Amino acid sequence: MIYKKFSSEKQLNTPEQQRFWQAVSQTHFTTGDGLKIAYCQIINPDSNQAIVISNGRVETYLKYQELIFDLFQQGFSVYALDHRGQGLSDRLTVNSHQGHVMKFTDYVDDFEHFIDEIVKPNQHDSVSLVAHSMGGAIATHYLAKHPQYFDCAVMSAPMFGILLPFNVNIVKWLAKKLDKTTVSTTGKVTSNYVLGGTDYQVEPFISNHLTHSKLRYEHFREIYKKEAQVQLGSPTNRWLIEAIAAAEQSVHYAKNTQTPMLILQASDDEIVVNQAHDQALSTKCHKVIIEGAYHEVFIESDKLRDKALSHLINFIKQHSTAMAT
Repeated sequence: MIYKKFSSEKQLNTPEQQRFWQAVSQTHFTTGDGLKIAYCQIINPDSNQAIVISNGRVETYLKYQELIFDLFQQGFSVYALDHRGQGLSDRLTVNSHQGHVMKFTDYVDDFEHFIDEIVKPNQHDSVSLVAHSMGGAIATHYLAKHPQYFDCAVMSAPMFGILLPFNVNIVKWLAKKLDKTTVSTTGKVTSNYVLGGTDYQVEPFISNHLTHSKLRYEHFREIYKKEAQVQLGSPTNRWLIEAIAAAEQSVHYAKNTQTPMLILQASDDEIVVNQAHDQALSTKCHKVIIEGAYHEVFIESDKLRDKALSHLINFIKQHSTAMAT
């Protein structure tokens, strides 16, 4: 059951949404290795149910303002973080545009810290996980370590496999050959882009493969223009090596998940491998195909986004311990 209508692409950043965002707390925590990880949270006074968002590569919680608003309207407190090396969080390389990570488990450790130090102290009756793309791989690794904390998880186009230009084994071999990551005595990391990689660039809407919504696409690009700090370019070879291995492991983790999981699969995805989702299906891991959707279903056109969010909310309601009692 859906309690309120979702927002519309024809009414983005409304006065109501602006007032709402002013009430959202934005701050950071510090990791064990000294990085500042940005996050936001808003507590819903009318409910003790919560949702934690794990976003995708190159993303920031600022891009999720509309989604956070909608989830709050549906009766949830909402938490979202920017993974290390992107968004408003500290960058890892001398070139701040490089999407980089030394070990994929660093993402998982940060997420674990976020849950333990920020989310758990609020003692919600029910906590659900919503993740997109790379954030889905991070979330799946977390669930493998902590299968009992979340009531359920909804994965939007999770990165269980990366759509590559040629055979994955060749890509891994090439990335390892090309990886020039070094760490100086002062801790500064120098790395190099994947073959053909560049700093942040704005792709025209007509050639994008993220969403069919011109309004939402231009809106998020405008956010990245105003908040230049969140701009991120291509990944490094080190990131690619780590991400391929993590994605492959995610299939195994999802297939054996003890946490009820729903995959929102975008039928026309050109970023991740949909067949990898199919390999992860089990009695606890299910999928719904969002027919006609590109990779980013949370900023898709209204009809596609509404369908995805309806499945998301209903799945959470079905598995929420707070609703069951």
